[in-house]
Amino acid sequence: MSRVRGVGAAGIGREVSRRNFLKTAAWAGAALSAAGIGGVGFATRYAGAQEGGGAPFETYQGLGDAAILQFAYQLELLEGTFYQMGADMGTVSGNALAQVEAIRDHEFAHADALAATLQQLGAEVPATPEFTYPDGVFEDPASFLDLANTFEPVGIGAYQGAAPALESKEILGAALSIHNSECEHWNGIKILLGIDPPNNVAFEEALPLPQVQEAVAPFGLG
Repeated sequence: MSRVRGVGAAGIGREVSRRNFLKTAAWAGAALSAAGIGGVGFATRYAGAQEGGGAPFETYQGLGDAAILQFAYQLELLEGTFYQMGADMGTVSGNALAQVEAIRDHEFAHADALAATLQQLGAEVPATPEFTYPDGVFEDPASFLDLANTFEPVGIGAYQGAAPALESKEILGAALSIHNSECEHWNGIKILLGIDPPNNVAFEEALPLPQVQEAVAPFGLG
């Protein structure tokens, strides 16, 4: 497995993405502050009990909006770092590279918006994990795109699964805008894979928290 430490925080295009999402982050942060949310620990540490039961968190319910944003932040970094490495290592080229670079910038823009919101709340911005990717995935375009085709529906399902647990309607709207962007990413990857038609899903699947955790654990988000 290829191990990556700290890649993504200074990725290509981050400053542009930060400017583009500054207004969104400020608006979302104000909404969370108005809702009285902030200063929480990182939910995926599972140090606390859900509803006082002494067991690890098993659903999004009860985590609180800020903790859900913290989890989403690391999911965005996982994907953004993956696409950054694919672009930097020349895994794909031509139109495929342009698509991967665009998706990379979107993922980091999402992460920047989430981080800025958490900072405004006084909540913790989680550290970038030591991400782990399969050996050889950046040496073979087909393997790279296949893994991208796995990441995207997990991200989509995570946002959709967490949506009912979000207390702030403003934050729910912001999360849905990211969810919609992730759906576009998945269609872009399917186009590169030659899936015809790429828009072949009538209803996206909401994923429960344990299923998302299980899916991303091999990549350093255990």
